[in-house]
Amino acid sequence: MSKILVIGKGIVMSMKEEELAVLRRTQKEAQKGRISKDSQERLKKISHKKFRTCFISALAEFENTFGFDLWGHSLPEDQITTEQKANRILWDQVRKNILDKGNAQSRALGMEIDLHRVEFEGYRMDFGGKTDGN
Repeated sequence: MSKILVIGKGIVMSMKEEELAVLRRTQKEAQKGRISKDSQERLKKISHKKFRTCFISALAEFENTFGFDLWGHSLPEDQITTEQKANRILWDQVRKNILDKGNAQSRALGMEIDLHRVEFEGYRMDFGGKTDGN
């Protein structure tokens, strides 16, 4: 025989029902926490990739536009001039600095995201047109 528990105005539950309700609430909270953590990790991964794409693409564009003339981009070492060799050394250092600073900012963004509660709400599409209320 299960005991009767009066919750509030007109709500009567048995002890078993109350235990199940508590278990359901606990499971919902745990699932909400997992969803939030997964959403946060998803956002970090996506933002890291997009952030890196920004500065990698900029470097590639610069290399493709100026690299051949200035430092013999894509040419073997024995086919470039002395001036191009000097420029290649400079470019390699500049490129490394840009990548290091960009990666540091990407990591800082990830740490900033960790400070926030994030919940992915899914992709939304609205196919409805504008209505005038009729």
